[in-house]
Amino acid sequence: MSGIAGIIRFDGAPVEAGPVEKMTAAMAYRGPDGIHHWAKGSVALGQCMLRTTPESLEETQPLANEDESLVLVMDGRVDNWEELRRELLAKGARLRTRADAELVLRAYETWGRECLARIDGDFALVIWDARRQEAFCARDRMGNKPFHYHWDGRTFAFASELHPILALPWVP
Repeated sequence: MSGIAGIIRFDGAPVEAGPVEKMTAAMAYRGPDGIHHWAKGSVALGQCMLRTTPESLEETQPLANEDESLVLVMDGRVDNWEELRRELLAKGARLRTRADAELVLRAYETWGRECLARIDGDFALVIWDARRQEAFCARDRMGNKPFHYHWDGRTFAFASELHPILALPWVP
C-alpha cells in the first residue's frame, strides 16, 4: 500500500518541502520502492511508492503534466486500465507511460471532475489544479483507500494516515 501526503496553502503563502518530507518519513514503511516530493509556491506534495502492478514499474509520483498546471499524488490502482487507455487515446491524449497514475491524470485533464465516472479501481488521490487554484480530492466508490485531512480555513493538509497530519505544528 502506497501513501500520499500534502500541504496546500489557499492564502497564497509559500509551503516549504520540509513539513511534507516529514509527513512521508512518518509513513516511510508505505513506500519501500521510493519516496518523492514536489513543491512549488503554496503547494507541497509527497508520495511513498509501493509497486504492485507491472504498470507501476513505469510510475513516479508526484506526477505532473507537461506545464505543471496539474500535479497528482495517488495511492491506488486502476482496474479498467485497458478500457480507460483506449478512451483517452481516442480523445487525443498523449500518454508517456503505461502507469495508472498517468491514466488518472490524463483522465482529469480530459474530463475534469467527471473523470471519476470512468475510473474503476481502488484509490485515494489529490490533483492540484494550478489554473483553478483548486485541489481535486477523491476516493474510489467503496472507499477502500484511506484519506485523512485537516482544513483550518486557509491550509489543507492531507495524508494516507492520521499521524503525519497530527505531527504538523498547527494541527491541534
